[in-house]
Amino acid sequence: MAKIKLNVEGMKCDNCKAKVEKALSEIEGVTSASVDPKKGTAVVEADRQIPDEVLVRAVVDAGFKAKVKHGLLG
Repeated sequence: MAKIKLNVEGMKCDNCKAKVEKALSEIEGVTSASVDPKKGTAVVEADRQIPDEVLVRAVVDAGFKAKVKHGLLG
């Protein structure tokens, strides 16, 4: 199982959170997506490795800026 953390810019409310979670959850292989608008983060769990570009594109298409955070999750 892969766990990926993204920094997401532009989220201000629960509606933003729902849009990003929906966009990430619709990616094939994603098993869960948890978004924290206050911290500006999203954590994605997937049953396979998903290219960074695919995750970022889903967030951008939902109307926000994103960047995959590499390194240790915490």
